[in-house]
Amino acid sequence: MYSSTDRASAVSAVRLAGVEQTHREATTRNSGRTVKEIPLPSPIAVSVERNARHVGQVRRIAAAWLRNICRMPESRVEPVLVVVSELVTNAVLHGSGHSVGYCSWAPRPGLIRIEIGGAASEVEPKLQHAAPLAESGRGLFLTDAFINDLGGEWGYCKKATTAWCDIPIQEPDPWGQP
Repeated sequence: MYSSTDRASAVSAVRLAGVEQTHREATTRNSGRTVKEIPLPSPIAVSVERNARHVGQVRRIAAAWLRNICRMPESRVEPVLVVVSELVTNAVLHGSGHSVGYCSWAPRPGLIRIEIGGAASEVEPKLQHAAPLAESGRGLFLTDAFINDLGGEWGYCKKATTAWCDIPIQEPDPWGQP
């Protein structure tokens, strides 16, 4: 099933995520107000060899982080994992260099950011519509659809070195209540 290297990497990554960071809301010095602290999920970062066999390993690490550290609802975890798989696969296939990096953190309460980094790609990524029987070419189309359904945003940094996405942890409230 999993090699000992896969298990060791996944365990190390999950241990890395074991320490919580804290976001301070409404911090002002000497104001006399009580500062409310909101725990943020711990960040996680993993680098794997640029090889298609590691896509599943990164997906398992992301799944553990989303479920156990972020407490993301299961209905949202699976679409996020499809996005992670697609972006890591793109980095493996179209990037350069020896490794692909995955990192996730919470820039603010209720939101996660995922970044998949590889060295620059010679071709700028863009959505395409694959032929009905084509075996590839749907990754960014799927990424865009899932991120939109989850209420998030995504894109690429300059020269396509890093793909990023920001995704709310919980379903947005249809009535706008916090």
